[in-house]
Amino acid sequence: MEPRGDQDSPERVEHARRRRYQLGALLVTTAVVAVVLVTVLGAGSTSELAPGKPVPGAPRTLALLQGIPQRGITLGNPQAPATMVEFGDLQCPACAEFAVKALPRIISRYVRTGRLRLTFYPLDILGSDSTRAARMALALAQQNRMWQFAELMYRNQGLEQSGFVTERYMRALASAIPGVDVSRALAVRSSQATSAQLAAARARARAAHVSSTPSFLLAGAGARAQRFAPSGLGFDSFDATLKRLIAGGPA
Repeated sequence: MEPRGDQDSPERVEHARRRRYQLGALLVTTAVVAVVLVTVLGAGSTSELAPGKPVPGAPRTLALLQGIPQRGITLGNPQAPATMVEFGDLQCPACAEFAVKALPRIISRYVRTGRLRLTFYPLDILGSDSTRAARMALALAQQNRMWQFAELMYRNQGLEQSGFVTERYMRALASAIPGVDVSRALAVRSSQATSAQLAAARARARAAHVSSTPSFLLAGAGARAQRFAPSGLGFDSFDATLKRLIAGGPA
């Protein structure tokens, strides 16, 4: 029998084991990268939005807000015994979480029944996409349709600062809202009136020491607004406090 030499020596066995380990690690890394790429690329569905095409979430959003009085940036009965103010950024994921998890029930239970009025200040904390979105929202506030636009945007939000807030995107969302003059809204985005509204929103946030979104203020009838920090962004984190405030208790 011929000698086997060093082909099964401890050094060669260890080298082969390391090669197998390295190959396995490479395959795992490649799989992780592939999953990340699929996730990121899959989030680009906002590019499919176009004027005249169905907007995801539009029927439910329009039904939620139908018949509730709007004036500028406010929603609800002007004589409501309580007010909740939100400072939000339209490309903020946490703001979208609040809009989906808590706001529909707040509107159905308290705003539609005339017991709570909402005020929304669109901010542009996160960058240029936020600025474009805030300007469009405020342009639609001049047509008393800001809330529909904001809620549709939260339900069709792209990745932060990915450039998803294009004119086509904004035109698609605005076109899904009955009664909107889309051309007018696009034309007044950079108007003096819209710029003044955005400056006022920023100033109001500074005065309230708001540095992140979403942030909230609560006020009872005739009382000064106070900061409210909910324990979470679901409805249950707001319900008890709103009940107490509407009943005349402290914020």
